[in-house]
Amino acid sequence: MADVRRDDRGQLLLVTALAMATLFVVLALLVNTTIYTGNVASRSDVSESAHVINYRSEAVEAAGSAVGYANRHDNESSPDVDAAYIALNDSLRRSVANWSDTTAAHGALSGTATEMQVITVQNGTRIAQTDSSRNLSSPTGATTWSPVTDATGIRGPEMQLATADLAAVSDDGDDVGQLVADGSFRVNITETDGEVRSLFVYERNDGDVGVTVRSPGGTVRTCHAAADGLTTLNARAATFENESCPALRAFDRADDAFEVSFVAAQNAVGTYSFAVDQRADGTSVAPSLSLDSGMPFYTAAIYTADVNVTYRSPDTYYNATVEVPNASV
Repeated sequence: MADVRRDDRGQLLLVTALAMATLFVVLALLVNTTIYTGNVASRSDVSESAHVINYRSEAVEAAGSAVGYANRHDNESSPDVDAAYIALNDSLRRSVANWSDTTAAHGALSGTATEMQVITVQNGTRIAQTDSSRNLSSPTGATTWSPVTDATGIRGPEMQLATADLAAVSDDGDDVGQLVADGSFRVNITETDGEVRSLFVYERNDGDVGVTVRSPGGTVRTCHAAADGLTTLNARAATFENESCPALRAFDRADDAFEVSFVAAQNAVGTYSFAVDQRADGTSVAPSLSLDSGMPFYTAAIYTADVNVTYRSPDTYYNATVEVPNASV
């Protein structure tokens, strides 16, 4: 009898061990599935599916273009700023919905379900000049002036400047003192604590067009490209002549409220646009600027937006709310 009980206990231990091992395997699978689902639902670098990455990237790019289109074309010229914001928001949501429906119809052919929705919109103010033959002075002709003060966030500027009108400097752009002495056009972001970021645009001594950004700590970063008659830059997207320019990533950042100013504006001719995160009826814009008219001018604008992106397929589910990082102004 003792041997039988001993065998029974051995069998019981063996069965229990096998059951526990099976339980651990099931739990591990559940945990891994949960981790995987969480990662797919929240990570911005979803390496599990190139299709998810592509859809998310295309969706955010489309939303950014929709913001830019609304700011430039669907802003009702009216002293009623609230009505202008309603028109802008309606335009953005309509454009995003149209893009989402179109891409969803294509995706359905391959067994995927996709959707993008606007979740939140932050209103702001856009300051711009659209006359490409005018220099970047104030409406009254001042060449050192501040389009806006007391902002806490900025997107841009985006600029298209005539190369022939840029100041020619005597070096390659690394010497900020020389840039100032040679009259290079610059945009300053001056924070209330005295920190200053500067963006210079000029013609280098080798004939290329140069961009220099000086950070508050004194770090100087530059980019340059061959002159082709028209210089294009986008500080928010960090592009110069439609190529990546890492120097520009250090410009449109600020920790405190700030003032945006133009210096040596006579040495820059062309168009520009930037947006700040304050309402058009509450922003401290320059007294010489007019709402919706004049050169330059200011308007109500969408500053930024968050969109929800969803991608479903037989093997993958992705859902995340993301900021439109490079909303065009």
